[in-house]
Amino acid sequence: MNRSLKAIIPVFLFVILCLFALPPTALAGAGITGTWVLAPGQYPAGIKKMNPASVFVVYDGPLIRNDWQKKFFSRDTIIKLKGLQDSAGNCIRVWRLVFGKGREVDSVWQLNENFLLTDKAYNRGAGLLECIAYDLKGGITDQFVFDYARKYEEEASPLPSLIQLLRKVNVYSSGDRNRFSVGAVWALSIGINRYKGDLFAELKNCESDARSYAAFFRDQYRKHLGGRSSAAFFHEYTLLGESATRAAILSALREIASKASPADYFVFNFSGYSLPLLVDSPATATYFFPFDSAGYARDFLKEAGNETATQRERLLSLKVLQEYIQLIPAQNQLFITEAGPTDKFKTEFIRTLMQQSPLVSGLLNKNRVIIVPNGYGADDLRCAGVQTGKGPINYYLTGLDSNLNVFHLLEPGFRSEAVLFNLKNAEARCSPMDKPYFDIFFERNFLKQYQEIFGDGEPVTRGLIVKEKDIRQELGNLEGKKYALVIGTDQYRGKGWDPLRNPVRDARAVAAELKEGYGFEVQLLENKPMDSIYAALRYYHRVAGPNDQFVFFVAGHGDMDDELLDDGFLVCTDSRSVEDDPVRNTYISYQKLQKIINNIPARQILVLLDVCHGGVFDQQVFNAVKREGTVAGITNRNVLQFLKDKWPLRTRKFLSSVGTAPAFDGQAGKHSPFANLLLQVLQSRGASTNGIITLSDLFKVLQTASLNETATLRIMPAMNDFGSFEPFSEFIFIPVSR
Repeated sequence: MNRSLKAIIPVFLFVILCLFALPPTALAGAGITGTWVLAPGQYPAGIKKMNPASVFVVYDGPLIRNDWQKKFFSRDTIIKLKGLQDSAGNCIRVWRLVFGKGREVDSVWQLNENFLLTDKAYNRGAGLLECIAYDLKGGITDQFVFDYARKYEEEASPLPSLIQLLRKVNVYSSGDRNRFSVGAVWALSIGINRYKGDLFAELKNCESDARSYAAFFRDQYRKHLGGRSSAAFFHEYTLLGESATRAAILSALREIASKASPADYFVFNFSGYSLPLLVDSPATATYFFPFDSAGYARDFLKEAGNETATQRERLLSLKVLQEYIQLIPAQNQLFITEAGPTDKFKTEFIRTLMQQSPLVSGLLNKNRVIIVPNGYGADDLRCAGVQTGKGPINYYLTGLDSNLNVFHLLEPGFRSEAVLFNLKNAEARCSPMDKPYFDIFFERNFLKQYQEIFGDGEPVTRGLIVKEKDIRQELGNLEGKKYALVIGTDQYRGKGWDPLRNPVRDARAVAAELKEGYGFEVQLLENKPMDSIYAALRYYHRVAGPNDQFVFFVAGHGDMDDELLDDGFLVCTDSRSVEDDPVRNTYISYQKLQKIINNIPARQILVLLDVCHGGVFDQQVFNAVKREGTVAGITNRNVLQFLKDKWPLRTRKFLSSVGTAPAFDGQAGKHSPFANLLLQVLQSRGASTNGIITLSDLFKVLQTASLNETATLRIMPAMNDFGSFEPFSEFIFIPVSR
């Protein structure tokens, strides 16, 4: 690779100077953030040995005085780095190392202030930038392709050159990552032919079907992209035979959930055995058999008392599969399986993936297509007298006409219908006299028809998006500013409070979504002491007005004392141990927090707690009084009237991930189950709920997670009013753009 850009640096600098002639915008307080060029002679040793063509630094420090400008800068270039750092302190937040090939930017590496790699980006041409994020140990935490050309086109802004883009303080935001990433594919294909033991006969084509699906979807996706390189966009997880263990399947689903974005595609196939079993349930349910479920004798599962929790832990129920898939944010999802063990398998599979609830399915705004047999699944298809060596669905799908594409199934309209027609024609040619073997279920079509049939009585997919101007007109002068205080705490000084892995990551994602999707003015506090949190709350008491909204989100440790204090507490980074502080003076009391937040003048206030014992925020918990949250219905006909009725009411609501129980943090580098679902609902931007989202909508989605069989994915949400509120009030999220 030719990394020399010395010949083109003057061209870059000319463009940069034209674009960044004005000084960086001053921020609140006595500091600024901006990007400068670093003169080649000033490269630190750790950077110089990498031989970059140019280096940009993101400055985050005090206002640059006139004498500093004269001593340390030449226009937008830092010519004396050490002098600047001696005068401004630890002011360099990011180092960006630009490499090139010819006259094009080839790649860029981003290092933190300690010269540790945090990001890489590769120029893929045509306004595409492949971005890879790393943790401090060098592990990849995220990888996607940023379509910045589409971003600036949608925003009706001039398209910057790549070098101009790299000069921005934030090259992309969390919202950009979700909205403008190229829809990558995450394909999990599972195939098992042979199981140990004598329970099952050996299958013929499951593993070859799984391999052919992976190759087929890779090729179809390349064509779907129109010839653009798909290496960075297609993520394949193919588990065959001994590798297809329960742990490996769930691990793949967890990894996909942590890396996929709403714009992506998720493809799932299971080729193997399944059986309906009765395990800790009044009704039978279908279980997929991963490879490590092998070893059963033929009659073991038929003996009374043997279908126990042990089996449940070794097998993979449709319910557990749904719980993991629910955390995958990709909106476009395709499911294929021929493991149908009964004539009722299709109905069970669809009902389970939709969580038994058209309402919840609509709120999550997924575009799911499900291809399953109408009855028992088959392993080998004989077509027109010839053995195909494939399962029927695999044969029909991988033999799709070359002028069609399987990804058209996930698009509305004629192209989807053309693929369906082609598949059914292939089936008719193979089995003209038999009943239809398979069916294709389109979830969005079903929800639309469901709503049309049941209308106002069943608030499922509302369909009609109320225009933003209509909302503004209806609210008139009742809508004010939107404020959010978002807190995430990973690190704790007090003994007994172990470090957490995800609260700061959760807080950043929630803060970005509230800011970019809903227009909130957000203050983000990461690992801040108790006094900083109180100071922030005092700020909102001063600035919030009677027409405003205020959201208070906390992720971290929570505590409760039901013996002496009858109260719950937020644990701050500087909270002392319980032994050293038995009356919790260094903690934030829920009773005190309620009073402070209740007195903030904003009309609509929502408290979101993703902490242990968060439900104790409701003092009624200690009085053994249970008040259930209600789920309101909004239909096409009454959404504007709903806003007119609800918006003026004084609202004080809280929602917590759990009641008095511990809350799960989730795996490192991934969102907690509560934060994951909260973000998915917010990211839908009201697409299936008339352009608005209510707290009741969100609560309904979280309630379904309380039925999860997987303990680490189970949420036990608590919702209630607090403080001085008006009856029948509701907290409402209104997106700023759709």
